[in-house]
Amino acid sequence: MLRKIASLSLALIVAGGVMVAVPAQAAPKISNGVACTKSGATTKTSLGTYKCAKNPLVKNAKLTWLSVDCVVAATDAVKAEKSAVETIAKFKAQIPVIDLGITAETATRTELQLKLDNANSRLPGAKTDLDAAKLKLAAAVSPAEKTAATKSVSDLTKAVSDWTAAGRAFASLIRAKDLAIKKLESAKLTATNKPTELSSSVADAKVSAKLICTKGF
Repeated sequence: MLRKIASLSLALIVAGGVMVAVPAQAAPKISNGVACTKSGATTKTSLGTYKCAKNPLVKNAKLTWLSVDCVVAATDAVKAEKSAVETIAKFKAQIPVIDLGITAETATRTELQLKLDNANSRLPGAKTDLDAAKLKLAAAVSPAEKTAATKSVSDLTKAVSDWTAAGRAFASLIRAKDLAIKKLESAKLTATNKPTELSSSVADAKVSAKLICTKGF
């Protein structure tokens, strides 16, 4: 009987020793995508700092460990996408307004061009008449002729001056309209192309963030 008890005790001791010797199941190595429970918790590993959070790039995401670089990149990508959506909407809304501006400026420029053409067409005739009036004044003999010729020279000199000034003014206004139209066309080009550029930039940011957030890294 004593031998049986001794044998049983020895067996229990050996079994106990075996149980102690078996290691507990190792905790999963912390990396991107490993489940965690405490939101906001952080931990440091040989690969860097990790945070317990939901990946902003994943729909209905659960709490997992994410590298700080992943959190920053993913958050920035989401913010960039939201901002891009708002900006793209604004650019698209600007295009019809810009088109109206181009139409209005172009119509005004056409009117100014007609006025400039009229001024330029009147100027040569006024100069010819002025030259003739000067010759008549030089040939005038009687006081009455001189008075009439002098008045004619004065009137025509003013006409030449006025048509010259008008031509310069209209030309200046046309240059201003050309510049305004050019700026509007440039703004329209930007409003047209910017959405594509922003969408491409956001796509690149999301791809980069997904790579940084790759599971196991």
